[in-house]
Amino acid sequence: MAMPDDTPTGIQRLITNPAVRSGYTSAVAHLLVLIGLALLWIDRSSPPRPRPIVIAFAATADAADEIGAAAAEAVMPGPPAAAPPPVAPLAKSESESPLVPEPNAAPESTVPLVPVEPVAAVVAKAAGVVARPASLTQPTPAGTATGDAIAAALARRSGLDRGAAVRDRGGSAASEAAVERGLAWLARHQAADGSWRFDLSGCQCDGGCRDAGTVSSTTAATGIALLPFLGAGHTQAAGAYRETVTRGLYYLMSRIQPTPRGGDLAEGTMYGQGVATLALAEALGMTKDEMLVRPVRDAVRFIVTAQDAYGGGWRYLPGQAGDTTVTAWQLAALKSAALAGLEVPSPTFDGVCRFLDRVETQGGAAYGYQSPQARSCTSAIGLLCRLYTGWDRAEVLDRGLAALAKPGPAAQGVYQNFYLSQALLQRDHPAWPRWNARNRDQLVARQGAIGHEAGSWFFADPETAPGGRLAHTALAVLTLEVYYRLLPIYGHAAVAGF
Repeated sequence: MAMPDDTPTGIQRLITNPAVRSGYTSAVAHLLVLIGLALLWIDRSSPPRPRPIVIAFAATADAADEIGAAAAEAVMPGPPAAAPPPVAPLAKSESESPLVPEPNAAPESTVPLVPVEPVAAVVAKAAGVVARPASLTQPTPAGTATGDAIAAALARRSGLDRGAAVRDRGGSAASEAAVERGLAWLARHQAADGSWRFDLSGCQCDGGCRDAGTVSSTTAATGIALLPFLGAGHTQAAGAYRETVTRGLYYLMSRIQPTPRGGDLAEGTMYGQGVATLALAEALGMTKDEMLVRPVRDAVRFIVTAQDAYGGGWRYLPGQAGDTTVTAWQLAALKSAALAGLEVPSPTFDGVCRFLDRVETQGGAAYGYQSPQARSCTSAIGLLCRLYTGWDRAEVLDRGLAALAKPGPAAQGVYQNFYLSQALLQRDHPAWPRWNARNRDQLVARQGAIGHEAGSWFFADPETAPGGRLAHTALAVLTLEVYYRLLPIYGHAAVAGF
């Protein structure tokens, strides 16, 4: 029997060779180094995760009452004002309203209701929808003349600066208390999905309030309801209504429809596009929250591309010949976005000036709806738009404002008074103190004080009848906030540098 051969094979000799073993060690070491470098590169090259918006619980109705009392005391300590009288039911006007889409112009929205979800689920879903863009247009930096003016004006929306602005510009303890009651009413009428609806559906109201609206755009309703909270210094980052504002903003972002012309928020009417974009842009300007940059940028692009290329205005549908009311909301949204640091093409603003030239009369002191007419409401809107565009014909502006202010504030015209209050205060017009005192006090007196309608308003205003109680309450609160709600679009810095 042959003995086994103990002679090592070629492979065994190769494995046991010291030179080969050192080669193995070197290869393993290099591999580990390469893996470490790859991990470092991946960590540094990955974009940072978007900062989530912090959510806190909204103020209760009792807390809102405490806020209102504190605000009133900060403005003008003294005995409490008498409770306003109950609001008598008003008949709706059958006059033609510029808020009502013309037949076959703007199809009725068929947007389905958003399912009710927990707050955490809404936030998580929205965080994935609005990813941080690759490149951002930086907001106006502090340290510049415009940046400092914006920061100073925004500071007036809360705290002691807010009280000082109310005293200095013509507000009162009663008007501030009315603002807080209005905000509490708006918060109670937010739907579970974060939206507001002109027909008051989906909220705690359950038929408890009269005078529901008929406009179907939920983006328009949500945008106009958010603006009073922002005007009083409440954002997704600060304030007693953080959750209310956060849910509203996320609802608007969830409704953006990507299109080749930009982010569509209209839901059948450009009113919705303008109002919703304005709310998002104001929130961006107040917080510099980068998660809002992409939605605002896309919504602005839709407004720009929807402008009537010939006439320069906007109407219900993209490209239609413009009207004064729809154009004003688009201009406000564009101006607010520009002040928040986003780029808006200057030809777009040139087109607005061209449109105003087409509907002006009396040398620019009065304005019509789609043609040159001296209508009170559209004249107030047109004159404020002229201020937005930095129009330098001061004598004409003041003459037009004087004519509108002379009869006093319109008893039912909440829309006209909303615009005229801004224009008179912006111009520091001699008629402002007297006109404002009457308008302020009539708003306080007309605020609902009974049952579920307590804190709300409704007027027989043909200009805004389709918006119903929700729109009227938001406009009334915004008007009473005018003393400190001067930016992003309502102050000197807003009209400078156009």
